[in-house]
Amino acid sequence: MPRPAYPRPHFDRSHAWLSLDGSWDFRADPDRRHTAETADGYDQRITVPFAWETPASGIAAHWLQTAWYRRTFTVPADWTGRRIVLHFGAVHHEATVWVNGTEVAHHEGGYTPFSADVTDALGDGGQLLVVRVHSPADKLGIAHGKQRSMPRDDYDGVCFTPSSGIWQSVWLEHRPATHLAGLRLRPTDDLTGITVDASVHGPHTDGAQLRLRVRGESTAATVNVDPDGRVRTDLLLSAPRLWSPRDPHLYHVDAELTSADGTDRVTGYTGLRSVTVDGETLFLNGERLFVRGVLDQGYWPETGITAPDDAALR
Repeated sequence: MPRPAYPRPHFDRSHAWLSLDGSWDFRADPDRRHTAETADGYDQRITVPFAWETPASGIAAHWLQTAWYRRTFTVPADWTGRRIVLHFGAVHHEATVWVNGTEVAHHEGGYTPFSADVTDALGDGGQLLVVRVHSPADKLGIAHGKQRSMPRDDYDGVCFTPSSGIWQSVWLEHRPATHLAGLRLRPTDDLTGITVDASVHGPHTDGAQLRLRVRGESTAATVNVDPDGRVRTDLLLSAPRLWSPRDPHLYHVDAELTSADGTDRVTGYTGLRSVTVDGETLFLNGERLFVRGVLDQGYWPETGITAPDDAALR
């Protein structure tokens, strides 16, 4: 299993997830002739989440613009009664997604995540997931970073192999109908605590409560969710520990939402730090900071723009 770690640590619902990375059926569609009903004849296997140009994908196809992915999955039996959400970390560039023949998502933008609640498209037993991806060779009109384009542009000499298709993890999560949709954590202005901005979506936000706890600290709070689904509060710390390169300490905040639909749990993290600028001088937590930047292009020989594992990122 490539990239086995939970892929979204800043909004961690890893107690309720299932990875869909690994081997998928694959079919090139260079003439863009097929639809979801006619895209049969899958004659290759591809390893997700690596771009189809890379050796790690098992395809290593260059200047292919359109292709189809297919796999089956089974929803764990103990997820019954929960809403099932399908997540894509990133697909370059345009993706259309079907579950059991029902279109559940269409997304454009090769560097942004997207998701879809697929509960109503599920049947009994195994589920069929199909993804069509179009990644144009002429990338000048879309966000493409340093991917090489065709026709060549003025910067082509410093560009890299394109990164087409599913290039970040795919996974399932379960959650209740009323759930945490966002958890934003940032330091208070005086760096003595953490400001929490949370958003709750679903049919029973009225009467819902959010319990917040700073892991490893005595700090905790229980807050009623506003009728519009918002929560904003401060979690003050008795002995704040500031973040710096010398001491890169992070605070993890556990959030537990309770509503008529059940319980949802998410964890996020933040550091206590302030950054200010005076002319060309940088200050971190009020102290002058000297920075020497090092350019890292962030490409790997076998896997392209996708890090092969967390150790490579570090």
